[in-house]
Amino acid sequence: MIVDADYRGYRIEVVAFQSEGGWDADVRIRRTPFTRTTCAGHLTCRKPTAQVAEQSGAACARQWVDRNGRPGSAQSLDEPEWVRAGVR
Repeated sequence: MIVDADYRGYRIEVVAFQSEGGWDADVRIRRTPFTRTTCAGHLTCRKPTAQVAEQSGAACARQWVDRNGRPGSAQSLDEPEWVRAGVR
């Protein structure tokens, strides 16, 4: 499990799990200190190890925050495009 407690005002949690011969990741992004608003998604990445899958999930989450996150704004946490598309 990777937890980035404060990445630009967001908390990122990534947990790897085995899936179809590889490792995928579940990602949760929530604004701090407002933990009621959460964006959660499944990242299909089929990495060779849990550690690599978690690192990939954390990188995707950080990129999403960099593009869409604005700490202090009223922006909602809509489902990230990488959750809809499935990143490999």
